[in-house]
Amino acid sequence: MKIIIIGCGKVGFTLARQLSGENHDLVLIDHRAEAMQVADSTLDLMCVEGSGASIQTLREAGVKDTELVVAVTGSDELNIVCCLIAKKLGARHTVARIRSPEYYREAGLLKREIGLNMIINPEYAAAQEISRLLRVTSAFSVETFVRGLTSRPYLSSSAFASSYSLFQSTKSFF
Repeated sequence: MKIIIIGCGKVGFTLARQLSGENHDLVLIDHRAEAMQVADSTLDLMCVEGSGASIQTLREAGVKDTELVVAVTGSDELNIVCCLIAKKLGARHTVARIRSPEYYREAGLLKREIGLNMIINPEYAAAQEISRLLRVTSAFSVETFVRGLTSRPYLSSSAFASSYSLFQSTKSFF
């Protein structure tokens, strides 16, 4: 799958490193020459120096034949614009990291009107994960299914034993 990652900060570089080991055709875009040199020397991908909001840069990266564009720069506005332009130039799917609560509240509108396929808010995702884990305090692992609509806790042996004994003691009430 051809994937363009816009932004070579901590998130963009880590994402590129993970995906480069999965046989994807990766292109990394960033305006900082130093970041591009580090990525080019350590990862198996194509680096394009420039702005992810530039039509010329996106065309040079091959956006029209791209399955996925992920914008993870430090600017919400730049991520939105990058995805908008990439979508208009032919990218099939776009993902934007949006940290601002104001923009995140308007996620539905951004998806509908701009054509974003997914919006990721790291703080909201972390809060959701913590909340999900706190709901099952005795679990050592909780797996989600059906896009988070259901989950299955994996209990430690002591948690299972105490849950089972509680069930046995309340069974006579029903």
